[in-house]
Amino acid sequence: MIEPLQLAQKPTPIQCLDIPSIIPDVKIHIKRDDLTGLLSSGNKIRKLEYLLADAKNKKCDCIITAGPIQSNHIRTTMYVCATMGIKAVAVLAGKPPKTLEGNLLLDSLFGGELYFLDKEEYDKMKDGFIQELTIKFRKQGYKPYLIPTGGSNGIGALGYLAAMEEMAHYIKTSAVDAIFCAVGSGGTYAGLLMGKYLFGVEAPLYGILVDETIEYFQAKIKNIINESSTILEKKLAIDDNEIKLINGYIGEGYGIPYPEEIEVIKKLALKGIVLDPVYTGKAFYGMVKERARLDYHNPIFIHTGGIFSLFAYKESFC
Repeated sequence: MIEPLQLAQKPTPIQCLDIPSIIPDVKIHIKRDDLTGLLSSGNKIRKLEYLLADAKNKKCDCIITAGPIQSNHIRTTMYVCATMGIKAVAVLAGKPPKTLEGNLLLDSLFGGELYFLDKEEYDKMKDGFIQELTIKFRKQGYKPYLIPTGGSNGIGALGYLAAMEEMAHYIKTSAVDAIFCAVGSGGTYAGLLMGKYLFGVEAPLYGILVDETIEYFQAKIKNIINESSTILEKKLAIDDNEIKLINGYIGEGYGIPYPEEIEVIKKLALKGIVLDPVYTGKAFYGMVKERARLDYHNPIFIHTGGIFSLFAYKESFC
């Protein structure tokens, strides 16, 4: 078992709200993982506690990762590596913008080494490009450690297994009857599902997709769970029907907001809760729209952060 670094501010609070303008007659519990830190806010820091502990154990001194231009994971990785004095390298999907905004501005301020591939190149060449970077930095005397997109593998997912342990008692004693989170790379959902199994949480766990397909994430989540099982040296007999994924709220594509989602973000902001247009906005909107079908009455929403990406979507709120 990997002993995690202590990087996040934990435990994060759970806030209970009535929001009749969005969803009447329902109390919504919100796990405030947007409060895991300031520059490290969001779900990615929980994963990095395990991933960077593994890197440290292996004496690695160069972190290489990848993701979209407004990646919360890359911003958090750049920040933590800067504070730890570790070289950080990221491959980003998209052309360099004329103006640095949101997470990308912070990536630059934290001194990370950034490489840009346009979307088509990224989809086709990312893995090969990362391999070339790995060879390059080894030749320079570094020992690289590769972190997948979103920090979503069997190691990173342990951060959300621990998060479920943190809130399992609350979920049971508060009669929570449904758990919701966004699914963008699969690690958060996989970790929560493992924690649900290990700590006896009966409420169903629903993942609202913000990218890809149900089939893609079913396979990926199972792979992550298998990797974690090996690390934990524990067989996790989680049935496929326990993986409850919901599609239909991606809109026109990943990172493309739509009016109904923006309206929910605006209304929730009036309660002091700020969602982002890429992950939590779509997931929260999906949770609201699924109320009639799922017939839940006392849900908990895992707020995975993303506030900095808001500043790259200013036009959506005009």
